[in-house]
Amino acid sequence: MTDIDGQGDVAMDPDIIYPLDSFVIAHHNFDNQIAKWYETSLANSWSAQTSDSVKRTGAKSVRFELRRQDAAFEFRSQLGRAPNQNKEGWFGFSLYFPAAFTRDSLEESIVEWQELPDFSEGEKWRSAPLFLGVMNDRFVLEVRTDSNRVTQQYNDNFTRVDLGPVQKDRWLDWVFHIKWAFDNTGIVEVWNQNKLVFSRIGKGNRYNDATYPYFKIGINKWDWKKSGNGMVNSRVVFADEVTVGNAKASYKDVYPGR
Repeated sequence: MTDIDGQGDVAMDPDIIYPLDSFVIAHHNFDNQIAKWYETSLANSWSAQTSDSVKRTGAKSVRFELRRQDAAFEFRSQLGRAPNQNKEGWFGFSLYFPAAFTRDSLEESIVEWQELPDFSEGEKWRSAPLFLGVMNDRFVLEVRTDSNRVTQQYNDNFTRVDLGPVQKDRWLDWVFHIKWAFDNTGIVEVWNQNKLVFSRIGKGNRYNDATYPYFKIGINKWDWKKSGNGMVNSRVVFADEVTVGNAKASYKDVYPGR
């Protein structure tokens, strides 16, 4: 079986959903295992492993590793939830970048919301309409939107925003509040370490597709497709306390370590 992007294995299991309360859809603290995700783009044994070397809460976190030699999955080491009909949601997660995560001019995404193309309309896979990435040791947020019924790669309205330096050897807590729209009703609000660092109200943030964007976490370094491109040959990032809430959730419902 292939993953949602047409590459790799799919792990589908109803235990992915942990009904903590009426507002929280899922919570992952990685204390037990990491296999129960809808999408698993993991080419090697080192791609994603539970780790007790650093953890935000509980006993373990997940350690993502991507090496330049990992040609499979187009240089991705990611876990993803399923495409869905959730127009609005809250997302909390913690990220840890070790000191060995050195500066690189080539961008990579760490958390993204990918959107399933309408294949019946002739669409193919495109860049995620929203993602949190790293470039030159800075966090960047990218937003792509298009109201046309069919969207092809690079045929969109694109925005990149600098969200500040990547702090190493410490847990960084993030919260996203998103209301998906391809018109002027969209909302994206972003908090880092309990501070509002980005607010985009009344603007588009997705493509005009049948399903809404779905959450993915891990490393995606697409520019490694070009031989000799970039200055680093491996990447390691830790993640913990991933919580997904619905439209009725709030900041406090998804904040890491709550």
